[in-house]
Amino acid sequence: MPSKGLSSDSQVHISIAFLIKAMLGISMCIAAYYNIMMKFQSIDRSIGDMHEEVVVLQQKMHDMEKAHLEELEHHAEELEIENKTLMQRLGLKRK
Repeated sequence: MPSKGLSSDSQVHISIAFLIKAMLGISMCIAAYYNIMMKFQSIDRSIGDMHEEVVVLQQKMHDMEKAHLEELEHHAEELEIENKTLMQRLGLKRK
């Protein structure tokens, strides 16, 4: 029996094999796409959390600076009063 190139049966098998490979390739591309999208969502969520933390830290820093300035102003007032009393004890008048 002489062999003929490709028979109709082998053509069908090649087509089915190609179809399976194509479906596998497409499903891998879809899986990669969703994996990338999930990773982007995770990164976006992390950035959002970091932004919230930065806002909280900025507020805390502002409050700390405000408290420190109030403390310095209070200390300056105390020094001014102490300076006045010392000058009065020495008999010097401050203008």
